[in-house]
Amino acid sequence: MNFLRERELSAAASDLVEFDADSIRRVGSPDVWLADPDAYEKNGRVLRDAETPRMLAYSTKAHVLYATDGCNTCTHTVDLKTILSVKDFAEKNGLRPDMLERLVALL
Repeated sequence: MNFLRERELSAAASDLVEFDADSIRRVGSPDVWLADPDAYEKNGRVLRDAETPRMLAYSTKAHVLYATDGCNTCTHTVDLKTILSVKDFAEKNGLRPDMLERLVALL
């Protein structure tokens, strides 16, 4: 698992990260993962869900992007290496541009 920013999470928040990863694994098999630790825990308080996706995952073989906000998981079929504007794609699909840019950088 890659994180948008490095920081320690409590055991409870780490369990939520794993829960979200399991939710994505139920619908696909991504090989690149990115989570925002600040969307799982803030000021010592564990966050059960978020208003925007807090975890992204991508299958480089199937070209499928997965996103979850802690409640819902969605998929987008796209070759992230070929999109012209990460920011436009993120906004059109309700994704966070900062997370999508970092995920593309991981590819």
